[in-house]
Amino acid sequence: MRTLFIADLHLSEAHPKITTAFFSFLEKESGDVDALYILGDLFEVWIGDDEHTQLMDEVAKRLSAYAKINQINIYYIHGNRDFMIGKKYAKEAALQLLNEHSEIDLYGENVLIMHGDTLCLADKNYQKMRVIIHNPLLQSIFNLMPLSIRKKIGWKIRSASQSKKVYKNKEVMGVTESEVLRLMDKHRAHTLIHGHTHQAAKHLFKILNKPALRFDVGDWFNNVSFVEAQTDQIELIIRPISYYTN
Repeated sequence: MRTLFIADLHLSEAHPKITTAFFSFLEKESGDVDALYILGDLFEVWIGDDEHTQLMDEVAKRLSAYAKINQINIYYIHGNRDFMIGKKYAKEAALQLLNEHSEIDLYGENVLIMHGDTLCLADKNYQKMRVIIHNPLLQSIFNLMPLSIRKKIGWKIRSASQSKKVYKNKEVMGVTESEVLRLMDKHRAHTLIHGHTHQAAKHLFKILNKPALRFDVGDWFNNVSFVEAQTDQIELIIRPISYYTN
């Protein structure tokens, strides 16, 4: 049996190949799965649970079926693109929402999981914006706005973020090592699994002279990458997207 971790698919109507790969992934990676963890940014943008598109509804249908067929739980940590996913959609998609920093028992080991945006302290502009957009009062006000206005605001923020991302180097987009160590020490974990940076990799280091691992799950734009945990090992798996689309 195994547990799977994915992140940063950024599903949208503009990238149907990724959607096809995701649905194929759910079909192929089935039958021997204990749990599926989605570590944020499943969608490119999320306006609110009251918006219904064919893509959103089909994803909910596929995830719900996956949970039922495999008789497993699907866990979700919000990303920076879809942090507004609420209980309504979570119920439709059979998602169990987790805290932004969550400890899980992974085959007897305490493992820390998160989206990963809180690790990127060098991206100061984003961290300032994150404090604002995660303000519960502002989120409540946003949800009271008409759907049409929320769509315009959401896509405007998304476009601005995309244009700024072009000028960010890997150092800014990458994690701050001191923050990684701080959080892993706080949660007494020697394994961390996260997304957000789109830099799929397995990092080996030490915490208090003990071996530690950090897995960056990676995105699905060119390859399909995910972390697969079994009772005796945890590995990062990277496959060409054609593996799930042909």
